[in-house]
Amino acid sequence: MLTTYKLIPSNWNDLLPDLKDRAFRWELKYKSHTELKTSGKITYYSINPTNRCLILIPGLASNTSSEPLMRVITYWGLTHQYDVYCVDTFLGEFIPEKSKELAEKHTFSEYTALIDRGLDKIWPECANRWACLIGHSAGATATIQIYNDRVRNNQKFRFSASVLFAPYLCDSFVDFVYQFYKKHTHNNKIEHKDFLKHPIGLISPHEVLRHNRVDYVSVLPTIFADIASVKFQPELMEKYTIPITFVAGGKDKKSPPEELRKKYKILKSGANGDLFSFVNFKNSKHSFIDQHRDTTAIINLIKSLRVRTHKK
Repeated sequence: MLTTYKLIPSNWNDLLPDLKDRAFRWELKYKSHTELKTSGKITYYSINPTNRCLILIPGLASNTSSEPLMRVITYWGLTHQYDVYCVDTFLGEFIPEKSKELAEKHTFSEYTALIDRGLDKIWPECANRWACLIGHSAGATATIQIYNDRVRNNQKFRFSASVLFAPYLCDSFVDFVYQFYKKHTHNNKIEHKDFLKHPIGLISPHEVLRHNRVDYVSVLPTIFADIASVKFQPELMEKYTIPITFVAGGKDKKSPPEELRKKYKILKSGANGDLFSFVNFKNSKHSFIDQHRDTTAIINLIKSLRVRTHKK
């Protein structure tokens, strides 16, 4: 039987800044192994240090300070005795113009390596605690890539469980993204081979316009094909040793729920199938902007993983 917690108050968004100020412990900026000019940032929050923690990894054009999904999990975690580590990569930093120099450095392999480097830094503090890694979108996809590499290299999984919101496990979204940006940035008046070389500016749907300007994350369009190159590999994933919950948005066009469910069914029928679970938030789109209203779902996702891992 899962413990029932009081619902998150309707004004949680107003309460979060003060809560984070009281919970702030430290912030660490770090470099990746592969490109010394790029950086990540880890922020650690804790009301009273506990034996359980959450590690949050947002998607490409977002960060844990602005993304509603990550913000509400931060609020819930801190008010229910979880320490929270926020891992923001260089792709979570915004500038007011598109930059070809940055776009060429913003590769998916670099993004994944930077997340992995951050996890290395967090791990010593989490080694003796129950730790759940929560990734969203490309952050969830990068997590799968990191986990697959650990299987390949026969390395121990560093954390206790994962909740992966809308990972990209099929490549159907690539053409959709290409057509969208070709139309909106070049009015379709560009050859495809030239389009792939032009930086595009990703705008976070959660960022508030500041001083009447738009801030961008600069990437080359090819980064989306790189994300899609993280193929679904059940022969590796069935060797995972921690519980994994896939979360789909019923209205998600980038990581379609029916595709994610297919992948889940394959894993569920394989070795260690009991480690995998699937949740579909029927009214959510890819960003899960409104899903924070379903506080019971968030609570049960994390709490159920703690119950499962403590039974082992």
